[in-house]
Amino acid sequence: MFLLLLSYKVEFRITGEAGQPLEDAFIYVKELGVRAYTDRSGKAHLNLKGGEYHVLVQALGYRVGRFSLKVGRDTTVIYTLKPLTFILGEVEVSPKTRSAYEASEPRFLEAMPFVGDQDVGYFISVAPGVVPVYGLAYFSVRGSSPFENLITYDGIPLFNAFSYYGMYTPINVDIVSKVRFLRGAFTPEVGNLSGALIDFESAEPDSFSAIFRLSRTNSGVAIRGKGYVLSGRVGLFAPLKGINILGTVTGDVSGKFSFGNSLKGLSFSFVANRAVNSYKNAYRGLFYTSSIFNGGAALRGRYATGRAFIKPGLIYSTSLFASEDLSYRLPYVTDYYIFNAHSRYEVVRGYLNVDAGSVIAGTEIQAINSNIYGTALEMNDTLIAIYLLQHVYPTKVFWGNYAKYHYEDEHTLAEVGARADYFPGIGFRLSPSGFYKYYPNTRWAFKVQGGLYRQFFTSIFAFPPDVFYYVPVSRSEIKSYQVLVGAERTFPWGISEVTFFGKYYPTFTYMTTRLEERVGQLQAFGMDLWVRKESKVPLPITADVSLTLMNSRIRYEGDTVWYPTPWDVNATLNTTVFGYIRKGEWEVVVGSNVAFYYGRPFRGIISHWRDPFRGEQFILDSTHALRMPPYARVDVFWRSPIPFKLGPFSLDISFSVINLFPRKDVTFDPTNPDADLANLTASYPISSIVLRAVY
Repeated sequence: MFLLLLSYKVEFRITGEAGQPLEDAFIYVKELGVRAYTDRSGKAHLNLKGGEYHVLVQALGYRVGRFSLKVGRDTTVIYTLKPLTFILGEVEVSPKTRSAYEASEPRFLEAMPFVGDQDVGYFISVAPGVVPVYGLAYFSVRGSSPFENLITYDGIPLFNAFSYYGMYTPINVDIVSKVRFLRGAFTPEVGNLSGALIDFESAEPDSFSAIFRLSRTNSGVAIRGKGYVLSGRVGLFAPLKGINILGTVTGDVSGKFSFGNSLKGLSFSFVANRAVNSYKNAYRGLFYTSSIFNGGAALRGRYATGRAFIKPGLIYSTSLFASEDLSYRLPYVTDYYIFNAHSRYEVVRGYLNVDAGSVIAGTEIQAINSNIYGTALEMNDTLIAIYLLQHVYPTKVFWGNYAKYHYEDEHTLAEVGARADYFPGIGFRLSPSGFYKYYPNTRWAFKVQGGLYRQFFTSIFAFPPDVFYYVPVSRSEIKSYQVLVGAERTFPWGISEVTFFGKYYPTFTYMTTRLEERVGQLQAFGMDLWVRKESKVPLPITADVSLTLMNSRIRYEGDTVWYPTPWDVNATLNTTVFGYIRKGEWEVVVGSNVAFYYGRPFRGIISHWRDPFRGEQFILDSTHALRMPPYARVDVFWRSPIPFKLGPFSLDISFSVINLFPRKDVTFDPTNPDADLANLTASYPISSIVLRAVY
C-alpha cells in the first residue's frame, strides 16, 4: 500500500572512479527507510514522493557516499564512489544491513576491523555464534562440527585452510573483492552446508596497480593488471623463541586471468598454499612435524542471454597432509596410534548454473578420490606391534541438482531451495531448506531459517588429531535437522540481534583412528546476541558486543552415554571497539578486542602433567568432564598512513598484539603438540607489524 503513494521514479547509477558500474551497491534513503541494490549495470530504481531526502550509498571496498536529493519529477542520479585506502571503514546501520555477519547477504565483512595481517580466520573467530576450536585453528558455527565448514576461492574448495593457528589466511585479501561469510549457511548451490561458508571472490582485473606487504607472518605482493590479478606470499610464524622449539612456515600463490567482459567471457583462477608446522619440546619428550598443502584451479564461464545468466565451470581441488611424530614419550595412553601418516583428498567438479534473477538452478557432477598410508603402533597388555598402514578408497562419482528462489519486497526477504543428490552406496537424497525475514517497519526484523542438511564426506580428526584426512562416507551421510529463529532491532545509536538455534544429527558419521567408519548422533542448541553501537561525536567509534551460549554433545556408535563435544562451550563473550580519525585522504584506525571463554572442555579424554619425582602422570577421564579454566584474550590493533610518500608509492603501517595479557598459569591440554601449537593464541602474546606500499 505504501508503494502506491510514491509519485516519482528515481534511477540511480553508481560507478567507481574509472566509470565502471558497481554491482550490489547499497542505496538507503534515511527519511523513508527504503533501500535498493544496484544490478550488474550499476543501476537501481526507487519510487519517491516529492521532497528532499538524505541518501547513503555504500559498496564493498569503497568509501561511504552521502548526498542530498530533491525530488520533484522523474530523474536520474549518477553518483561516483571513491575506493577505500584501507580495508577498514565505517558500516552504516540500517534495516537492510542487518548484521555484518548475516547468513543471507553479508556485505560488510571487509569493512570490519582485522587484526594483524587482515586474517579472516581471526575475524571469524570473534563473530557471534562462532566458537574457536583449539585456539584459532578451527571454528564451530552455532553447534556444528568444524568439518561442516567450507572455504572457497573463486569456487575452489580449500580444506584445512585455517589450520595455521589463526595467524594466516590462505588467500591474499589484497586481490579479493568480496568475502562472504554465511553462518548456518543456506547454500543449496554449494551443498546445503550445516556449518558455514567462507567464499573469497577475486577482484576483477583493472588498470595496473600493486600492493607490497612486509610483515613477520606473511610478506608478498599483489598485482592487478589488464585482464589478470596475481599474488604471492611467504611467512614465518615463530611466537616462541627459536624455530627449533615451535614454528610454522607458510606460503601461497593465487590469481585469476579473465577474458571477455562481465556478461560474456571466461576466467581461469588458481590457488596453492602450504604450511609446515614444527613442534619440539624436550621437556615433554614431544617432537612433532606436519605439513599441509591445498591447491586447485577453476575454469569458469559466463554468458548472459535475455534474463538468464548461464555459468558453466570446471573445478579441481586437492588437499595433502603429512604428519610425523618422533616423540620418545607417548603423549597419551592408547591401544592404537598413527605416528606417521600421509593422506590425499582430491575433487573434480563440473557444473552448470543458471541465474534467472529470482531463481538459481543448476546441476553438478563430482569425482572424489582419497587415500592414506603411513605407520601405526598397536599396543595391548602383551603386544607392541608396528606395521604399515594403507587405505586406498575407490573413486566415487557424486551427482547433485539444486534450485533456489529469492523473493524481496519492502517487508519481506525470503529464499527457499533444495538439493537432490545421488551418492554411491547411499542413493538419492533430498534436502530442502529456506530462509525468511520479515520487516514490519524500519526498526524491527524477524527471521527464521532451517531445513534438512546432508553432507557426504567426513574426515579423520581423531582425539588428538593425527591425520587431517577427508574420505567419502559409505554407510550413511552426515544428516541434520536445524532451525534458527531470531529478531533484530534498529536504534538511532545502532542495531542489535538475537538468534536461537537447535540442531539434531540422527546420523553423524565420523572416522576412528583405525580408519573405520562410525555413525553416531549429535545434538546442539544455544543462542547468540549481537549489539552494535555507533558514535559520530567526538570521534567516529564503533563497538560490537556479542555473547554466545552453546551446548553440544555427541553419542558414539555402540555407546549409550552422551558426551560433550570437543567444540562445546558454555559461554563466549566478545567485544570489539574501533574508531578512526579522518582528515582528507588520511585515515588512522585504532581498536581492541576482548574475548572471554568459559566452560570449554579439553580436546579428548586424556590429560597429564610432569611430576618431578614420578615423571609423567596421566589421567584417563572416562566421563569426559575435563574442562579448561575460564580465560580472557585481549587484543589491540592500530593502522595508519605514513606521513610521506616514496615516489609513486603510498605507505601505511599497522601494528597488533593478540592476547595482550596472557594467563601463564593456564596449560591447554599438554597431551598433544597440535593442541599446544593451536592454543598459542590463548596462552602467549603474539605481536605483528605490517608495512604496506600501494602503487
